[in-house]
Amino acid sequence: MKEFRLQPKILFGEDSLDYLKTLEYKKVMIVTDEVMTQLKLTDFVTNSLSSTTEIKIFDKVEPNPSMTTIENGLKDFIDFEPQCIIALGGGSPIDACKAILYFSYELYKKLKVNKRIFFIAIPTTSGTGSEVTSYSVVTKGEHKIALANDLMLPDVALLSTKFLGALPAKVVADTGMDVLTHALEAYVSTNANPFASSLAIKSIKLIFENLVTHYNDRKIEAPKENVQFASCMAGIAFDNSSLGINHSIAHTVGAKFHIAHGRANAIIMPYVIEVNTEANKKYYEVSRELGLPADSIEEGKFSLLSFVRILKEKLGIEKCLKDYGVDFETFKREIPNMLSDIKKDICTTYNPNKLSDEEYIRLLFKIYFGE
Repeated sequence: MKEFRLQPKILFGEDSLDYLKTLEYKKVMIVTDEVMTQLKLTDFVTNSLSSTTEIKIFDKVEPNPSMTTIENGLKDFIDFEPQCIIALGGGSPIDACKAILYFSYELYKKLKVNKRIFFIAIPTTSGTGSEVTSYSVVTKGEHKIALANDLMLPDVALLSTKFLGALPAKVVADTGMDVLTHALEAYVSTNANPFASSLAIKSIKLIFENLVTHYNDRKIEAPKENVQFASCMAGIAFDNSSLGINHSIAHTVGAKFHIAHGRANAIIMPYVIEVNTEANKKYYEVSRELGLPADSIEEGKFSLLSFVRILKEKLGIEKCLKDYGVDFETFKREIPNMLSDIKKDICTTYNPNKLSDEEYIRLLFKIYFGE
């Protein structure tokens, strides 16, 4: 038996944040980062809550949140005892908020306390789709730890383009390519289903039609909103069908060499498409949906590869890890550790091709040198 899950409730449009005015909780905790508070973007949330609401802001979330940060947030959570928690930010604050909830529910379970916290996610970037997934990724040393639990699914996701106009072009490029990776991997996953695949294809088309325009001018409303929709759709798609080795490799490479998650995914993507021969027909289907040359399965896959490479170039993304500046001797020394991480990563489970150690090592060298 398979399942397709549709949670959370998604509210979007220019007045979506007005939903916060309807909340009647006495204690609300906001999980975010210092940039959000410095730019006073948290005011969009706090000013919408009731004047009688007691608010606690935890804004110490860093990019790729660490277990130490999660522990500090959990301490604030336990001390404050909120009835509602709001994640405001990109993937890192939302993932941190989920991890705080994950460990709080583990604690409740040990104490035999039956308690649920109302969870609202407000994404301020278009990339992770974390506002609609039951996953969270946190960093411990040089390793990324994936958490999965339905209790981490938000109850409500609020999509607003108010936060997107001021994003730097580099962030738009990285997060936009993260969306494309989510959608492509969801579509070719061995756990794919028609419901998730339809959302994945729509997400890919929205990225194809809007990402470069949004990258070049972040003030234009339509592409900004469409990329946000693409991110959310891709999140629903991969939450219901899982991801693949593009993400498994990005998790370990990003953690070890301090590369933004979306950029790591983008650098890796063409090489994973090449090696995933079991998904050739699905890559061909994607090219047909995009109107790319696809008179045969081989031509369709080649067209998709060409599109991804051209898109990376237009977004100023490096061809390979060598171009990014990763030291080769360090990279070579880390290969056994990376191989171990990739094989243990939950995303590897549903990849179309099952690779041997030798194939993984060849792939890693290709990702490094770009050839």
